[in-house]
Amino acid sequence: MHSGLPPRAAGSGVLAVLAGLAVAASTACADEPGSEVGALRVDQLREGGLVWPVLESPPSPAFPYPAEALEAGAGGDILLRIRISDAGRVDSVAVVTSSGHAVLDSAAVAGARLLRYRPARHGGVPTAIWAQLPVRYPVPGSGG
Repeated sequence: MHSGLPPRAAGSGVLAVLAGLAVAASTACADEPGSEVGALRVDQLREGGLVWPVLESPPSPAFPYPAEALEAGAGGDILLRIRISDAGRVDSVAVVTSSGHAVLDSAAVAGARLLRYRPARHGGVPTAIWAQLPVRYPVPGSGG
């Protein structure tokens, strides 16, 4: 299977690659704003059969819209750097890009820690991997 990437990019170091794991979070009520979890981007590319991590837990309960942010009319985009362990747990989370609202950033970090993945595999062996995960909290009343 050809990925469209050169077999080895000289001096490429760490590459950001879309993992194709786009998952949109939804809420039970269409009248309430909900968070959106974007496509997972894997930070490193390994030669020899890397199989991407696959989200196994639903993102909806993990990323509730904080009541304090709703009341304040706060929204924003957060970019997280997460480490998915070889057991499929998110064991490290850092905010790469803040929404500008600490309550939203904290909710995104807490939500990411609740996600569970089928771990990445390299050469058939489960392996830990670093990735970036975008989370969006739309401004309440903006329609998304």
